Amino acid sequence: MKNFLVILGVACVALVGADVVQFQPCSYREPTQTNCTVHELRINPCAEAAEGKPCRVKRGTDASIEFDYTTNFAADTLQGRAYWANKLMDVPFLGMETNACLSTPCPLKADTKQTYKMALHVDTKYPARSFDVKWKLWNQQEQECCIVFQIKLTK
Repeated sequence: MKNFLVILGVACVALVGADVVQFQPCSYREPTQTNCTVHELRINPCAEAAEGKPCRVKRGTDASIEFDYTTNFAADTLQGRAYWANKLMDVPFLGMETNACLSTPCPLKADTKQTYKMALHVDTKYPARSFDVKWKLWNQQEQECCIVFQIKLTK
């Protein structure tokens, strides 16, 4: 019983520490439509979220991201990846696990609210600067769930 209470306490602290962050759905060219609704994005650490500013994440530290979403598609498997979204092209953040089924329940059911959770190590090789991050989840038919948000990597 004592171990259960300790685990419950740690889980509550982790949930309280995650901050709700502003985001936008990805934009698509006509006639492509979005296949997903993201309800809420949480990043830990992100003390700046209350002020509507980009999350400041120190390089060489760990962070976590989680978002609640509902897709209008089903999938047996799901891939996921973060990209630096810039005007020329989306540049993938290297070293990420792309099997999204490790971070959200699979098989994915259409019209069912789910949560994607991932712990990240922010590598010191990433440049210290502000980024527009595009985070995508997609199935084998290239149907996707996609959001864009800002972070600021610091030294």
